[in-house]
This record gives sequence, structure tokens and C-alpha cells, in this order.
Amino acid sequence: MNVNTGFDQVVVFGEVLFDIFPDRSMVIGGAPFNVACHLRGLGLDPLFISRVGNDRLGREVIQHMHSWSMSTKGIQVDKIKSTGIVQVRFDQGEPFYEIQKDVAYDYLHPPDPKECGMLSKRLFYHGTLAARSDISAETLYSMASWKDQQVFCDINLRDPWWNHKLVLDVVSWCSYLKVNLAELDQVAGILGIRHVEIEKKARAIQEKGGLEGLVLTMGDQGAMLFPRETESLYSSASQVDSYQDAVGAGDAFRAVFLLGICRRWSWKKILERALAVAARVCTIQGAIPHDPGFYKSLTRKWEV
Repeated sequence: MNVNTGFDQVVVFGEVLFDIFPDRSMVIGGAPFNVACHLRGLGLDPLFISRVGNDRLGREVIQHMHSWSMSTKGIQVDKIKSTGIVQVRFDQGEPFYEIQKDVAYDYLHPPDPKECGMLSKRLFYHGTLAARSDISAETLYSMASWKDQQVFCDINLRDPWWNHKLVLDVVSWCSYLKVNLAELDQVAGILGIRHVEIEKKARAIQEKGGLEGLVLTMGDQGAMLFPRETESLYSSASQVDSYQDAVGAGDAFRAVFLLGICRRWSWKKILERALAVAARVCTIQGAIPHDPGFYKSLTRKWEV
């Protein structure tokens, strides 16, 4: 079965930020930003909607996007608030993250579709961290309701930046919902779904939400896909040679899923290719490669 398509553009909404490590080194990131970069590397021209400060880090974001030949028309510059940062610390080898409050991406305003180059039929991607503030949440709610688009949500249930209403609203407007095992349990509980078995629980969420598809990632156990009116699919995680870290692997997985929807791939191909690219990202340090050419050997195989 092929995926419904006809999209002119992928619009990515959400945060861009810098992870700051104990040695004061900084790495650009934020799940939506990483997804947008992966999409560009995979051959699409996404429109990334975010907000940065009028500061050095904000200028680095724009410079990075220029180096990847990405449109910056969706980037808003805040004259008061600073670019987002996350302080990363380690306790017995485990990373802990302190996400700075009241930063530029908390003040995202609806873009002018014509000014930022938004095309008519869109696949709209968002997470939920950017909805932690009233202003950005209002913008998200507005953009998620725009016509001529389908919505893909990677639900990020990071305390204290979410609530039950947000989950219910996201499920009501999205066409595709991505969850991990912990989020599957949380979303099911909020929807009043009491199934114990993973597959029954996932299918119940898909059906109750009227979703085109629910995507369940399970770490090194692989991933499952529950499409509308089609049997579920499972694919094991791809083997990783020369493992470095898993940072950004999930973002790469979601980018390939978005690409597959736009390119009319079968559900099976989408799942398998998304896991393959996620595994490939685990062979580099950080969330995104320094060289966009990293993707060429992967995409070349898909053209055969």
C-alpha cells in the first residue's frame, strides 16, 4: 500500500537551541532543527519555522542554515530574548538536561505564508516542547489548524513542559503520531485506553485518534507502524558498525519517515529506510553530520 501524498513542502516548526557541556563546548541542536537539517541532506527543501535571539548564537544558527543551503525565511529574530540553550551535566555517566526558560523560541509568532515561501499543500511537522509557553503554543495551535496540510507530531512528554490537554489536542489534529514506549503508555492512559499488550494499545490510539498512522519506536528493539486500515508492520533495528553515539538518531528516523510520505514509498520501505538512516547516524558524533554529502550513499541505494 502506498502512502497518500501530494505535498509540495515539509514545514518544520519548533525549537533550535545549543547544548552546552561542562567543558563549555556547544553543539547546535533541537529536535525540529535536526529534522529539518536531515530533510535537507536527504534532498528536500524544508521550511523551518523557529525564533532565535539577536545574539551570537542566533547568528550561528542562520550561518549554519546558509551552509546547508536551507531557507532562513522562517527564522524570526527576537530583539530581547536570547537564543535557546540547554545545560548538559553528567552524573555517574548519565546525562541530565536543564532547558533554559523564557528564550526566543518561546515567543514564536505565526509567519506570513507568502513572505516565508510557504507552499500550498504541506506536511506540517512539530514536536511539543515549543508549546511550553502561551505565545508559541497559540502559534502552534493556529498553524496546526491551517488547511491543505497533514500534521506529523513527535510528542515529547518532558516534565514539566506538557499537560493532558496538549496531548488530547495533538491527537485530535495530527495525521501521524510518533511515540516511544513510555509515551505510548502515557498517551493511552490519557485517552482512557486500558489494553496491556503493546500492539493493542498502539492500535487503539491510532483508531481512537483517527490517525493515518501511529509510529512506535522501541530503541534497539526496532520500530512498529500502525497505518489506518492496514496491518501493523515491524522492523528490527539496523546493525550499527563503528558506533559513536545515538544523539540525533531519532531525528533522522523521523526525517526519513517524512521523506517517505512525500515520495510515495510503501509503509514497509519507510520503516526499513528510517531505521537504516538512524543506524547510520549512530556512527557519527552528534545529531547531524558536518558534511551534507553524508547522505549520498544512502539515497543512491534508494534510487536503484
